[in-house]
Amino acid sequence: MTEADLRDIGGVAASARVVRVVLGVGAAFFVLAGLLLIAVPAAFAGWIGLGPEVTLDPALMWSLRMLGAALLGLGGQMWLVRRSGDHPVLGAAAIMIVAGGAMTVLTVTLPGEWTPIRWALLGVGGVFVVAYAALLAASRRA
Repeated sequence: MTEADLRDIGGVAASARVVRVVLGVGAAFFVLAGLLLIAVPAAFAGWIGLGPEVTLDPALMWSLRMLGAALLGLGGQMWLVRRSGDHPVLGAAAIMIVAGGAMTVLTVTLPGEWTPIRWALLGVGGVFVVAYAALLAASRRA
């Protein structure tokens, strides 16, 4: 089966076009969060409700910076994969359901108080997971 044959399968091209937009927005969000985690991990910890005692822990600050570096890499990959063919883009959406879903669950289980930023992260993560899932479902329609 050629790429042209696969493109004719219902919904794939249209869904992939929208997934490209979602990947771009998600990439920008991850890059911003990654930069903040690297530059100001203690402030970020406070914004998401971790208590002030954790900002004194150098190991946790290192971990938050490492998370920031990983988010920069993931955001960069998301940005680049947008230029791929339809099926690799849809594959990236499936991966983002798993990764975004895990991050959303971890946001819920994060120790500490619920701050507006934590609620916002939960909402944004949930919206991205639902968007990717809906677009993948739409790509499967005949």
